[in-house]
Amino acid sequence: MENLRLVSDYYFLASALPSIRLGEPLELSYKDFIVLLHANLSPADREKTRVLRRFYDIQNLRLLWMGQEIEPYGNFSSIELNDVLITGIGIPGYMYDYAVRFEEKEDRIKNFPLLISQYFSYEIDRADRFVKDYLSFERELRLVFAALRAKRLNRDIMKEFQFEDPADDLVSQIIAQKDAKTYEPPARYEQFRWLYESNADDPVQLYRALAELRFQKVDEMLGVDMLSIDRINGYLVQLIIADKLQALDKQKGLKILDSIIREAS
Repeated sequence: MENLRLVSDYYFLASALPSIRLGEPLELSYKDFIVLLHANLSPADREKTRVLRRFYDIQNLRLLWMGQEIEPYGNFSSIELNDVLITGIGIPGYMYDYAVRFEEKEDRIKNFPLLISQYFSYEIDRADRFVKDYLSFERELRLVFAALRAKRLNRDIMKEFQFEDPADDLVSQIIAQKDAKTYEPPARYEQFRWLYESNADDPVQLYRALAELRFQKVDEMLGVDMLSIDRINGYLVQLIIADKLQALDKQKGLKILDSIIREAS
Protein backbone atom coordinates (compact mmCIF):
# COMPACT_ATOMS: atom_id res chain seq x y z
CA MET A 1 0.00 0.00 0.00
CA GLU A 2 2.83 2.39 0.85
CA ASN A 3 4.51 1.74 -2.50
CA LEU A 4 1.24 2.35 -4.34
CA ARG A 5 0.74 5.60 -2.45
CA LEU A 6 4.22 6.82 -3.36
CA VAL A 7 3.80 5.96 -7.04
CA SER A 8 0.49 7.81 -7.08
CA ASP A 9 2.01 10.77 -5.28
CA TYR A 10 4.86 10.95 -7.79
CA TYR A 11 2.44 10.75 -10.68
CA PHE A 12 0.47 13.72 -9.45
CA LEU A 13 3.64 15.59 -8.51
CA ALA A 14 5.19 15.01 -11.93
CA SER A 15 2.01 15.81 -13.83
CA ALA A 16 1.60 19.07 -11.89
CA LEU A 17 5.09 20.34 -12.74
CA PRO A 18 5.10 23.05 -15.43
CA SER A 19 7.04 22.41 -18.62
CA ILE A 20 10.58 23.72 -18.90
CA ARG A 21 11.75 25.27 -22.17
CA LEU A 22 15.28 26.54 -22.49
CA GLY A 23 15.44 30.27 -23.04
CA GLU A 24 11.95 30.91 -21.65
CA PRO A 25 11.06 32.21 -18.14
CA LEU A 26 10.61 29.47 -15.55
CA GLU A 27 7.12 29.05 -14.10
CA LEU A 28 8.48 27.19 -11.07
CA SER A 29 11.56 28.45 -9.26
CA TYR A 30 14.31 26.12 -8.13
CA LYS A 31 13.67 27.10 -4.51
CA ASP A 32 9.96 26.27 -4.74
CA PHE A 33 10.71 22.97 -6.44
CA ILE A 34 12.99 21.92 -3.58
CA VAL A 35 10.16 22.67 -1.14
CA LEU A 36 7.93 20.33 -3.17
CA LEU A 37 10.56 17.61 -3.03
CA HIS A 38 10.83 17.77 0.74
CA ALA A 39 7.05 17.61 1.07
CA ASN A 40 6.44 14.74 -1.36
CA LEU A 41 9.43 12.39 -1.56
CA SER A 42 10.22 9.43 0.64
CA PRO A 43 13.50 9.68 2.61
CA ALA A 44 15.16 7.17 0.27
CA ASP A 45 14.14 9.10 -2.82
CA ARG A 46 15.18 12.44 -1.29
CA GLU A 47 18.64 10.95 -0.95
CA LYS A 48 18.72 10.38 -4.72
CA THR A 49 18.08 14.06 -5.30
CA ARG A 50 20.81 14.84 -2.78
CA VAL A 51 23.31 12.90 -4.89
CA LEU A 52 22.59 15.12 -7.90
CA ARG A 53 22.71 18.27 -5.79
CA ARG A 54 25.95 17.10 -4.14
CA PHE A 55 27.81 17.98 -7.32
CA TYR A 56 26.95 21.62 -6.63
CA ASP A 57 28.01 21.27 -3.01
CA ILE A 58 31.42 20.25 -4.32
CA GLN A 59 31.46 23.12 -6.80
CA ASN A 60 30.46 25.45 -3.98
CA LEU A 61 33.35 24.28 -1.84
CA ARG A 62 35.74 25.51 -4.48
CA LEU A 63 33.90 28.83 -4.68
CA LEU A 64 34.17 29.18 -0.90
CA TRP A 65 37.88 28.42 -0.94
CA MET A 66 38.30 31.09 -3.62
CA GLY A 67 36.31 33.62 -1.61
CA GLN A 68 33.41 33.73 -4.06
CA GLU A 69 29.62 33.52 -3.68
CA ILE A 70 28.20 30.02 -3.86
CA GLU A 71 25.41 28.83 -6.15
CA PRO A 72 21.97 27.88 -4.74
CA TYR A 73 21.75 24.36 -6.17
CA GLY A 74 23.53 22.33 -3.50
CA ASN A 75 22.27 20.70 -0.32
CA PHE A 76 24.08 23.08 2.05
CA SER A 77 24.49 26.78 2.66
CA SER A 78 27.99 28.25 2.89
CA ILE A 79 27.93 28.05 6.69
CA GLU A 80 26.68 24.47 6.60
CA LEU A 81 29.38 23.49 4.12
CA ASN A 82 32.10 24.72 6.46
CA ASP A 83 30.53 22.79 9.32
CA VAL A 84 30.12 19.47 7.51
CA LEU A 85 33.73 19.54 6.33
CA ILE A 86 34.81 19.76 9.96
CA THR A 87 32.45 17.10 11.32
CA GLY A 88 32.04 14.85 8.28
CA ILE A 89 28.35 14.51 9.16
CA GLY A 90 25.98 14.50 6.21
CA ILE A 91 28.62 14.07 3.49
CA PRO A 92 30.32 11.02 1.94
CA GLY A 93 33.68 10.01 3.31
CA TYR A 94 35.59 11.08 0.21
CA MET A 95 34.61 14.71 0.77
CA TYR A 96 35.70 14.67 4.41
CA ASP A 97 38.92 12.80 3.57
CA TYR A 98 39.77 15.38 0.92
CA ALA A 99 39.44 18.22 3.42
CA VAL A 100 41.65 16.35 5.91
CA ARG A 101 44.26 15.49 3.29
CA PHE A 102 44.49 19.05 1.97
CA GLU A 103 44.24 21.45 4.89
CA GLU A 104 45.37 24.61 3.10
CA LYS A 105 42.97 26.40 0.75
CA GLU A 106 45.63 26.67 -1.93
CA ASP A 107 46.14 22.90 -1.93
CA ARG A 108 42.39 22.26 -1.98
CA ILE A 109 41.98 24.48 -5.03
CA LYS A 110 45.04 23.08 -6.81
CA ASN A 111 43.92 19.48 -6.39
CA PHE A 112 40.22 20.13 -6.94
CA PRO A 113 39.99 17.88 -10.04
CA LEU A 114 40.67 14.97 -7.67
CA LEU A 115 37.51 15.76 -5.72
CA ILE A 116 35.47 15.95 -8.92
CA SER A 117 36.89 12.60 -10.03
CA GLN A 118 36.07 11.04 -6.67
CA TYR A 119 32.51 12.35 -6.84
CA PHE A 120 31.80 10.66 -10.15
CA SER A 121 33.58 7.43 -9.23
CA TYR A 122 31.85 7.05 -5.86
CA GLU A 123 28.36 8.21 -6.79
CA ILE A 124 28.11 6.39 -10.14
CA ASP A 125 29.15 3.13 -8.49
CA ARG A 126 26.36 3.42 -5.90
CA ALA A 127 23.59 4.99 -7.98
CA ASP A 128 21.02 3.29 -10.19
CA ARG A 129 18.64 4.08 -13.04
CA PHE A 130 18.51 7.73 -14.10
CA VAL A 131 21.03 9.07 -11.59
CA LYS A 132 23.61 6.50 -12.62
CA ASP A 133 23.00 7.05 -16.34
CA TYR A 134 23.07 10.84 -16.13
CA LEU A 135 26.19 11.03 -13.98
CA SER A 136 27.94 8.61 -16.36
CA PHE A 137 27.01 10.83 -19.29
CA GLU A 138 28.20 13.96 -17.46
CA ARG A 139 31.50 12.36 -16.53
CA GLU A 140 32.19 11.21 -20.09
CA LEU A 141 31.29 14.61 -21.50
CA ARG A 142 33.73 16.30 -19.16
CA LEU A 143 36.55 13.85 -19.89
CA VAL A 144 36.20 14.22 -23.66
CA PHE A 145 36.05 18.01 -23.39
CA ALA A 146 39.11 18.03 -21.13
CA ALA A 147 41.06 15.99 -23.67
CA LEU A 148 39.98 18.21 -26.58
CA ARG A 149 40.88 21.34 -24.68
CA ALA A 150 44.25 19.94 -23.58
CA LYS A 151 45.19 19.27 -27.20
CA ARG A 152 43.94 22.69 -28.29
CA LEU A 153 46.08 24.40 -25.64
CA ASN A 154 49.04 22.03 -26.06
CA ARG A 155 48.87 20.79 -22.49
CA ASP A 156 50.34 17.59 -21.05
CA ILE A 157 47.63 14.91 -21.14
CA MET A 158 49.28 12.90 -18.37
CA LYS A 159 49.23 15.89 -16.06
CA GLU A 160 45.69 16.88 -17.00
CA PHE A 161 44.41 13.37 -16.21
CA GLN A 162 46.63 12.60 -13.24
CA PHE A 163 43.64 12.09 -10.93
CA GLU A 164 41.72 9.76 -13.25
CA ASP A 165 41.84 5.96 -13.24
CA PRO A 166 44.18 4.92 -16.10
CA ALA A 167 42.42 1.53 -16.25
CA ASP A 168 39.11 3.20 -17.17
CA ASP A 169 38.28 2.56 -20.83
CA LEU A 170 37.74 6.20 -21.81
CA VAL A 171 40.69 7.48 -19.78
CA SER A 172 43.03 4.85 -21.24
CA GLN A 173 41.83 5.75 -24.74
CA ILE A 174 42.67 9.40 -24.07
CA ILE A 175 46.07 8.61 -22.58
CA ALA A 176 46.92 6.39 -25.56
CA GLN A 177 46.78 9.54 -27.71
CA LYS A 178 48.93 11.66 -25.38
CA ASP A 179 51.56 12.25 -28.09
CA ALA A 180 49.15 12.85 -30.97
CA LYS A 181 48.57 16.37 -32.29
CA THR A 182 44.80 16.07 -31.90
CA TYR A 183 42.47 13.90 -29.88
CA GLU A 184 40.15 11.49 -31.66
CA PRO A 185 37.41 10.31 -29.28
CA PRO A 186 35.55 7.01 -29.78
CA ALA A 187 32.78 7.20 -32.38
CA ARG A 188 30.02 7.35 -29.77
CA TYR A 189 31.45 10.68 -28.56
CA GLU A 190 31.68 12.29 -31.99
CA GLN A 191 28.84 14.65 -31.10
CA PHE A 192 30.90 15.93 -28.15
CA ARG A 193 33.84 16.70 -30.42
CA TRP A 194 31.70 18.39 -33.05
CA LEU A 195 30.01 20.54 -30.39
CA TYR A 196 33.34 21.58 -28.87
CA GLU A 197 35.13 22.32 -32.13
CA SER A 198 32.14 24.23 -33.55
CA ASN A 199 31.90 26.55 -30.54
CA ALA A 200 35.36 26.60 -28.93
CA ASP A 201 35.98 30.23 -29.96
CA ASP A 202 32.72 31.43 -28.41
CA PRO A 203 32.48 30.38 -24.74
CA VAL A 204 28.94 31.67 -24.26
CA GLN A 205 27.65 29.87 -27.34
CA LEU A 206 29.48 26.72 -26.24
CA TYR A 207 27.83 26.92 -22.85
CA ARG A 208 24.42 27.28 -24.48
CA ALA A 209 25.13 24.32 -26.74
CA LEU A 210 26.15 22.25 -23.73
CA ALA A 211 22.97 23.23 -21.93
CA GLU A 212 20.89 22.10 -24.90
CA LEU A 213 22.81 18.82 -25.14
CA ARG A 214 22.34 18.06 -21.45
CA PHE A 215 18.67 19.02 -21.54
CA GLN A 216 17.98 16.79 -24.54
CA LYS A 217 19.92 13.92 -22.99
CA VAL A 218 17.59 13.95 -19.98
CA ASP A 219 14.59 13.72 -22.30
CA GLU A 220 16.16 10.77 -24.11
CA MET A 221 16.93 8.96 -20.87
CA LEU A 222 13.44 9.37 -19.43
CA GLY A 223 11.27 8.81 -22.47
CA VAL A 224 7.58 8.74 -21.47
CA ASP A 225 8.18 7.82 -17.80
CA MET A 226 5.87 9.92 -15.61
CA LEU A 227 5.61 7.79 -12.47
CA SER A 228 8.99 7.17 -10.91
CA ILE A 229 11.55 9.15 -8.99
CA ASP A 230 13.55 9.20 -12.23
CA ARG A 231 11.12 11.73 -13.70
CA ILE A 232 11.50 13.93 -10.62
CA ASN A 233 15.28 13.73 -10.77
CA GLY A 234 15.22 14.49 -14.48
CA TYR A 235 13.12 17.56 -13.81
CA LEU A 236 15.62 18.64 -11.15
CA VAL A 237 18.51 18.39 -13.62
CA GLN A 238 16.63 20.26 -16.35
CA LEU A 239 15.45 22.96 -13.95
CA ILE A 240 19.02 23.66 -12.87
CA ILE A 241 20.21 23.71 -16.49
CA ALA A 242 17.49 26.19 -17.46
CA ASP A 243 17.98 28.36 -14.38
CA LYS A 244 21.73 28.63 -14.91
CA LEU A 245 21.27 29.40 -18.60
CA GLN A 246 18.94 32.29 -17.76
CA ALA A 247 21.63 33.84 -15.60
CA LEU A 248 24.24 33.59 -18.31
CA ASP A 249 25.99 36.67 -19.65
CA LYS A 250 29.29 37.22 -21.43
CA GLN A 251 31.43 37.59 -18.33
CA LYS A 252 29.85 34.65 -16.54
CA GLY A 253 30.10 32.57 -19.68
CA LEU A 254 33.86 32.90 -19.79
CA LYS A 255 34.22 31.92 -16.14
CA ILE A 256 31.74 29.07 -16.39
CA LEU A 257 33.38 27.52 -19.43
CA ASP A 258 36.83 27.66 -17.87
CA SER A 259 35.44 26.06 -14.72
CA ILE A 260 33.57 23.34 -16.62
CA ILE A 261 36.61 22.07 -18.46
CA ARG A 262 39.33 22.59 -15.86
CA GLU A 263 37.34 20.54 -13.36
CA ALA A 264 37.10 17.65 -15.77
CA SER A 265 40.83 17.21 -15.95
